[in-house]
Amino acid sequence: MSGWISFLNELPLAGYMFVVALGFTLGRISWRGLALGPAAGTLLIALWLGRAGLSLDEMYGGVQPPLTLGAFGFALFIYSVGFEAGPRFFASLRHREGWHFVFLGLLVNVLAIAVALGCNAIFGFGESGTPGLLAGALTSAPTYAAALEVCSDRTALAYSFALTYPFGIAGVILLIHFLPRLMRDNLAAGTRGDDDTDSAPGEGLLQLRTYNVQVEAVQGRSLRELDLTHSTGCAITRLHRGDTVRVPDADTMLEEGDHVGARGTIDQLHRFEQLVGAEIYDEDLRSKLPSARAIRVSKPGVAGQTLADLNIIGRDHCIITRVKRGDVEITPTAELRLAREDVVMVAGTRENVRNVAERIGRFERSSNETDVAVYAGGILLGVVLGQLHFGRIGLGFAGGLLISGLLLGRYRRIGRLSANVPVAARQLVRDLGILLFITEAGLGAGAAPASGLAGMTGAVIFSGMLTTLLPMLIAVLVGRRLLRMRPVDTWGSVCGGMTSSAALVTLRRAADSNEPALSYAAAFAVASVLLTLAGPLVVYLAS
Repeated sequence: MSGWISFLNELPLAGYMFVVALGFTLGRISWRGLALGPAAGTLLIALWLGRAGLSLDEMYGGVQPPLTLGAFGFALFIYSVGFEAGPRFFASLRHREGWHFVFLGLLVNVLAIAVALGCNAIFGFGESGTPGLLAGALTSAPTYAAALEVCSDRTALAYSFALTYPFGIAGVILLIHFLPRLMRDNLAAGTRGDDDTDSAPGEGLLQLRTYNVQVEAVQGRSLRELDLTHSTGCAITRLHRGDTVRVPDADTMLEEGDHVGARGTIDQLHRFEQLVGAEIYDEDLRSKLPSARAIRVSKPGVAGQTLADLNIIGRDHCIITRVKRGDVEITPTAELRLAREDVVMVAGTRENVRNVAERIGRFERSSNETDVAVYAGGILLGVVLGQLHFGRIGLGFAGGLLISGLLLGRYRRIGRLSANVPVAARQLVRDLGILLFITEAGLGAGAAPASGLAGMTGAVIFSGMLTTLLPMLIAVLVGRRLLRMRPVDTWGSVCGGMTSSAALVTLRRAADSNEPALSYAAAFAVASVLLTLAGPLVVYLAS
């Protein structure tokens, strides 16, 4: 081991990438749906190898420069958090019906901050251990990154984060499994996936299948009357009758021998087959009608309207097969209100789809094109904003980058100028940024003397569990008893406040529906911003 460490110390960039690769791989390993995640996995590897002697000193010639690779990663990550949250952040604050979602998410955050500070008052974790505890309990990499910029003891921060992060993941999932049962809440009640079947929750990606209309009960009836989207969860995207392939509208009557294309998960498609007829293969249905095209919502007045208001099926003879809000995919129901920068997949003839794009926004540009200037210019703006001071108060590096990201994420189009950063590119920049930052910080913390928290392991773990569970319990009770929200909306908001994507996956399965994504997306957008600012705030309050 020592020989390998010595070799990597002579090639510090190789050591850097070794930590990132090993940490990312560790974070992706899952057991029964539980995984550390790339950030926590990389931190653990960096602490271990830092303790074993891996160092980045040779990379900088023994002198720490003002801008390191880790600091650059920090800038990429914090700016990306703001850029991705921008559209949903402002939309969540603007729409009245989303305030309950935002309120519950913020309630989780505020209560977690209060619990972490209360535990610090009892046990004395200090201004470095306390934000690490909060970041781990909420599985919030932005909190950890922002606190790391200003805290005095990076070892204590990393130690408390590493101790509390595992239960931060597991605790949320355990509550989703058991608390609704204790409260006698049915997570599937009232959702679009709710029906009288006993089928298991659907898993997997949406698929397009073709079915032959054979069941007599659906023949001679309109799609509006049948309401198959409600009863099965599938969206009917195409219809093949005779020599014609088209997008059906709500008044389309199904006839015996029609071939219909339906999109849904495996279990949803199985229900559809039972109601309509056997699955078949229809090459014409798949090839004659163009594939769905991505349209980004940007036209004034469209955001806030429901799909029923837009009447895309009746007016444009097209159908929306999917809606993506950030990284979250949402089922396109009639009641769904579109938000600015949503990406909708629209199927129909080329001319009709073009009409939809002109009415609601613009075609999404090729996923291979990325405007690098959005990141370079945005980070430049963030650095400048971070230097501004209002009296004794300044935004700081993290605050400036976050605000810059929020603004450019929200206003991605100014006149004819537009910024295009595909989802895959945004995720690469965000993930690589935080991993570079955590690698540098973790190696430094691992090489430092043992943290003063080393003798307080039990207290840190207990406090982390309390910081995870207590805010969630209170927020669920507030949502269900005081605000009278549906169980699925309550839990979606709470999971959004916890910024836990693993919790959203678990919640979707428990509810057998994609509806939790709506409340999750609204709460997550605001919570991710607040938790970034909470890092430096807790450092200050705990000192």
